[in-house]
Order: sequence, then structure tokens, then C-alpha cells
Amino acid sequence: MKELLIYQDDNGEWLATSEKMPGFVARGKTQKEALDKMKKAFSIYYPCAGDNCKDSRK
Repeated sequence: MKELLIYQDDNGEWLATSEKMPGFVARGKTQKEALDKMKKAFSIYYPCAGDNCKDSRK
């Protein structure tokens, strides 16, 4: 499964989508801008992905 799909639309704008965030489309003037916006959205939508959260039950 692909994590992200990044493509350029007919108007030259870059779009990034992911099956993990249905309905969300990150847009940018450059491919990097669209990707950076998608990364930021992932960090908000999945705040504890990876090692970013610590066990608060201690």
C-alpha cells in the first residue's frame, strides 16, 4: 500500500493525498510544499505516531 499520492493538477498546483486520511488533500505551489503540509496534517491527526508520545500511566 502506498502511503502518499502526490501529483500535479491541470492548473499546475501540487496535491498530496493519503488513504490513511480520507478526504484530506494537501495543496502547494511546489511538490515540497504539498508534502510538508501533509506531514503536518499527519502529526496533528496521529499525534502519537512513532516514538512521539510517552506512557503517561507511570
